[in-house]
Amino acid sequence: MDLAPQVDKPNVGDTVTISEYLVTRIDQLGGGGRQPIYGVPGDFNLQFLDFIENHPRLDWVGNCNELNAAYAADAYARTSKSLATLVTTSGVGELSAINGVAGSMAERLPILHIVGVASTAIMNSSKVLHHTLAATRSSYSAFANIAREITSAQAFLQSPEGAGQEIDRLILHAITNCKPVYLSLPTDLVSVKIPSAPLKKPLPNAHEIRGRIEADSTVFANENEKQKAYEAVADEITRLFRDAKNPIVVIDACALRYGVEKESQALIEAGNMVFFDTPMGKGAIDHSHPNFGGTYVGAVSNPIEVKELAEASDLVINLGALSSDFNTGGWSGTLGDKKVIELHSDFTVIGYARYPGVPMRVVLPKITEEFKKFAKPDPTKAEKFINAKKARHECSFGVLNKYKGNLDTPITHDWFWPRFANGFFQTKDVILTETGTSSFGILDVNLPDKVTSISQVLWGSIGYSLPAALGASIAARDQGRRTILFIGDGSLQLTLQELATMLRLDLKPIIVVLSNDGYEIERKIHGETAKYNDISHIDHQLLLQALSPPEGSKQKRVEHQSLQVKNKAELDRVLNDKDFASASKLTLLEVVMPRNDSPHGLLLQAEMSAKINA
Repeated sequence: MDLAPQVDKPNVGDTVTISEYLVTRIDQLGGGGRQPIYGVPGDFNLQFLDFIENHPRLDWVGNCNELNAAYAADAYARTSKSLATLVTTSGVGELSAINGVAGSMAERLPILHIVGVASTAIMNSSKVLHHTLAATRSSYSAFANIAREITSAQAFLQSPEGAGQEIDRLILHAITNCKPVYLSLPTDLVSVKIPSAPLKKPLPNAHEIRGRIEADSTVFANENEKQKAYEAVADEITRLFRDAKNPIVVIDACALRYGVEKESQALIEAGNMVFFDTPMGKGAIDHSHPNFGGTYVGAVSNPIEVKELAEASDLVINLGALSSDFNTGGWSGTLGDKKVIELHSDFTVIGYARYPGVPMRVVLPKITEEFKKFAKPDPTKAEKFINAKKARHECSFGVLNKYKGNLDTPITHDWFWPRFANGFFQTKDVILTETGTSSFGILDVNLPDKVTSISQVLWGSIGYSLPAALGASIAARDQGRRTILFIGDGSLQLTLQELATMLRLDLKPIIVVLSNDGYEIERKIHGETAKYNDISHIDHQLLLQALSPPEGSKQKRVEHQSLQVKNKAELDRVLNDKDFASASKLTLLEVVMPRNDSPHGLLLQAEMSAKINA
């Protein structure tokens, strides 16, 4: 484990305030670079925010509301592959953020949620304070109890004793477990002094300790027993692989979250296996890899040859599975009928046997070396692989050829996604797709190398992706990457005010608004013509102008552009425009699409969801 300092040792005396300790730890995780802090000011966090504002490398983002701040922090953590920090005030602020934090818990993102709370004296009294439930002691415990349910670890500071250790414990827990944590900071402790000595030893590099979850002390009696368990599991997996004729690997969300993409690719190459990703694991390994078989989503897989290829296997090695309905095509696949090995962050499953305390970060290197001895014949020569590859190519290029010479027609999903995939998406892009139409449209796309694909497949909170594009854009800007967002006109209305934050920070994402007159995914599930799936009609071309500072404002007006396209020819011209592709300014591209037109996968998934809900 790398314990080398990431920044110069802090110039501190024997003591620092709790706030100084906290911001120094956040700064150290940034490796000397700038660190964004997401959130909204409130009277219980204002004193702490002074320490953020006065820090030379911490940037207060200042979101339009706490929910948007939580969404932005989530996507920053995904794109930077590091910890994100969220700051709210007690009660009204933290409850506003709770949906976003719960999404990070469900989808495994490391978020440090700092909540400014009332002074310890007030909380220990019977006084009724604003932002509370107008009860007595339960007013101050109610929100803490909620935090226990939607975060992985908590610290409710009540005194300076052990405050530094608690801060360190939470930060390390968030990163190693890839889950949000909760820290309450009372107003009367903000400037209280604590020992500074621990700050001289920076915390381990975030990229080194992701997924390094230690087994519970009750799992193994001693180190020798633990090592024996590791070897026994590796030996059994190797035996199953040796005996298999057609093994495959499915790489899923937690392989990304816990940082084992390289180890996963090494395993695939050692055993010479075909691999698939999932909606939540999309792009974990480059789609250009010769052994890539496609994105497997059960019966929703498109083309169907991808499903047939995956389900012809006799052994499935599933890396970091999160087997939710939308991630598996409504659990419609038959991979579970095969011999299945699941490698997770803190346990392994082989068939019906579960091995707690045996994590994939330990197992992967062990079995990779063994698989080399039993590598399979070239699987890309098999007929089913060749058929699936041809079918995927036809999905990408066939429809484009079909419409050649006939582009003066409405923009439909069967053409829209292949057109973006062929000639517009670039290596290292950050591509966000909103829950609903866009998240299903991206499924069939072969992504360029080193792309980060972000979609809230499991939690599925509509409106997530626009504030998420804010958080992703901040990380992508520092990495020299483009950010491209696809969002429907319905979802846009939930969180569109964060466009103002993007303008204020001079961020330059390309925002593609699918203007199809309402909640198309909901219509496909239920209520095709119901009014509750309709939305208010707004002029998308005026949004950026309306949310920009007025003439004479102290805030700088930044360059932006808004475009609208109504047919394939118009969109084709925009995508061929070098200035548009350069992402040199914040751009909103409104794509007018027919109501009731949907990606193939959405139609299948909606039918399954309707049956599940019946």
